[in-house]
Amino acid sequence: MSAKLTRRQLEVLSKLLDLYHQNGEPIHYTALAEHLGVSPVSAYEMLRILETHGMADAEHQRPEPAGGPGRPTVAFRPSLAAIQRLRTLTGGDIRNEEEWQQVKNRILQQIQNYQSQDLEKLLDRLIEHIPEETVSLPNLANIATAILLNLNLMGKQEEVTNVRRAFANRELSVMARLSALLGLGFSLAVSKRLYFPLGSLLLSRAGEILSAVSTLSTERSNRLADLLREVSRIQ
Repeated sequence: MSAKLTRRQLEVLSKLLDLYHQNGEPIHYTALAEHLGVSPVSAYEMLRILETHGMADAEHQRPEPAGGPGRPTVAFRPSLAAIQRLRTLTGGDIRNEEEWQQVKNRILQQIQNYQSQDLEKLLDRLIEHIPEETVSLPNLANIATAILLNLNLMGKQEEVTNVRRAFANRELSVMARLSALLGLGFSLAVSKRLYFPLGSLLLSRAGEILSAVSTLSTERSNRLADLLREVSRIQ
């Protein structure tokens, strides 16, 4: 059975997929509950709903040693359909450090390959494949990099200088620095001072972009901040 999943169900499915990739084995519902901050009963019920949609497969595990006391427990793994669906929805979102390094190296290499007079062409390339469905971490990396690079087109306005200082200030939280950069991008887009295709993207997808940033884990926000610091150094 396949049906449209709610945002919460997609979040649960994404976390199940993350844990499955980390551990390499089916995930017990109590472990999922701990990572989601919900009760084991709630996690179990959500997994059973995903199972009815064909997004998760249940597996009964016997206690160790085999034949020992205790009842079999139920663990879950994402189905093949779930993996394919999440890959589509997230625009190829990253699942591990190796995949993130590939995204990061691609962006840095693109910047190094372009001369300053081709900056608009680089901005076009960074944002041309942002999907319509969900804004993933690689998408956020492209968008934030494009905003940062766009500052080169604008001279030394005080607001630009202030954002750069904020981004270099390690006393500010990573989220505060990312919010400052995106906030400037939205402001410049509204005032039509941002490169037009980038400004149009920001204004048409503002809610999704802000939602994607607000739900970043600490690990992912740190990855994004590290990339943007490197972008700043090679401009």
